Amino acid sequence: MENLHNQNLKKLVSDRGGEFLNHQFKKLSKECGFEHIMSPAETPQHNGFSERANQTILEKARCILSHSSLPNSYWAKAVNTATLLSNITPTPS
Repeated sequence: MENLHNQNLKKLVSDRGGEFLNHQFKKLSKECGFEHIMSPAETPQHNGFSERANQTILEKARCILSHSSLPNSYWAKAVNTATLLSNITPTPS
């Protein structure tokens, strides 16, 4: 499994969300050779990076709607666009 910059995924940190706690995901991590690390239960303070990334995406979505003068019915499309922009923007290693 590679990321946008063709680098192999080594570790994936997640909360204990149900989408990451199943046999299919466990099999995927084994097949692709990455380590799945779960943050402690009921401790959102350990999810700081993820929480900030989500907040940034929501801010981008608000800006998209505001500057385009689109109605709030386009909220889902704005969030999808903001997520895409975050995913394709290079970041320092």
